[in-house]
Amino acid sequence: MRFQELPKAEFAGGELRYIFDTSACYVPEFSRNGDSFESRLAVTPVPRRHVDYITRIYDPRLIEPRVVTLIDNTGERVGYLELAQEHEGRIARITNLLVEDEHRRRGYGSLLISRARTMAKAAHAESLRAYVAGINVGAVRFLLTQGMGLVGFSTLDDEIMLEMGMKV
Repeated sequence: MRFQELPKAEFAGGELRYIFDTSACYVPEFSRNGDSFESRLAVTPVPRRHVDYITRIYDPRLIEPRVVTLIDNTGERVGYLELAQEHEGRIARITNLLVEDEHRRRGYGSLLISRARTMAKAAHAESLRAYVAGINVGAVRFLLTQGMGLVGFSTLDDEIMLEMGMKV
């Protein structure tokens, strides 16, 4: 296994395609605890849906994006990670994280998250953040198992904000 950075000059505007089926959605639930609120993510059933989403890497709106690909021992690209900066570099944001369908459930996603942590620490970020559609149950579940926790939710696009603190 090895990581290879994809040069911006060559790959800017390249596409990553996310395809998944879902019949559930993560939604935040809030409860009152004295003078404060507690939040948690709950899975809610939704009508079965096929999602085919295309995103571009090196979006010009991103601040200092970097894209790496994970290459297996046969030389095949099995996953991608794009990391950008937010809030004056204090937060490293995962803008794209993809493991190709035929390579899932082999630990490659965990390797990409480990690489994201390493890149975030090298950039002196205080935390690592990801925004994920609540309907992408597999991605939310995966990020939660990697130590991320709920820090925000957008009702406009049902996007969940997950974050993990960094120990520098």
